[in-house]
Amino acid sequence: MDKLTSPTAVTGAASGLGAAVAARLRAESRPVIGLDMKEADGVDVVADLGTPEGRAHAIAEVERMSGGALDGLVSCAAASPIHPDPAVVISVNHFGALAMLDGLLHCLRLGHAPAAVAISSIGSVAGPFDDMLTRTVLAGDEELARAAAADGTDYRSAIAYNSAKVGVALGVRSRAAVWAAEGVRLNCVAPGRMETPMLDGLVADPVIAAGLEEMPTGIRISATPQEIGGAVVFLLGPDASFVHGQVLFVDGGVEAELRPDHF
Repeated sequence: MDKLTSPTAVTGAASGLGAAVAARLRAESRPVIGLDMKEADGVDVVADLGTPEGRAHAIAEVERMSGGALDGLVSCAAASPIHPDPAVVISVNHFGALAMLDGLLHCLRLGHAPAAVAISSIGSVAGPFDDMLTRTVLAGDEELARAAAADGTDYRSAIAYNSAKVGVALGVRSRAAVWAAEGVRLNCVAPGRMETPMLDGLVADPVIAAGLEEMPTGIRISATPQEIGGAVVFLLGPDASFVHGQVLFVDGGVEAELRPDHF
């Protein structure tokens, strides 16, 4: 890989996929600015991407630390499908994720062969869904989407998670033309079941665990964060120089089993 001189910003860098991506980039001697809502090893900027103020702080700090130029961005931070507040899930997983892309495009524009990757999920296909909530999320009104998510019914955070991840995937697709004109590649990775602390929390809930068991397993039941991270790093690098505006399911084949006639 050609050595890049400007850093890659990685949100959600304290654990799971974000930590795996940041570690892999550092192992390749690529400078990284790690962001998370909590202090941890590898976290340079502490910010809550569930709030406009936290997003503004994160963007300003990345701009300051990078000197105004980025070679990469991974928008990975996410609240769990079992978070107690579904409104937070909507704000972090959809509005926060896309705000980081939009807010740092001007820094990426100044990078060398710059690229960004956002993280969706197999949940964007597998559900469960509330179609009205998904439409509200896609309409782009955060306060209305937060209110629609928090309607008091059971498992709203799981439904909000899936709606938010649909929004991320479609948000990447809808930005493809504008980003191409700016000379910045943008793609999306949709992981399948992944061995992270988030998954540990999901399988501890009997209802969610039962739903997970009903999903196809593909080539095997789960991946490591390092395996998913490999796909993310590929999309950031020169071997993916002609890949743009794509949603890559890194799920062992689950998406293909769920909708074999869709591409």
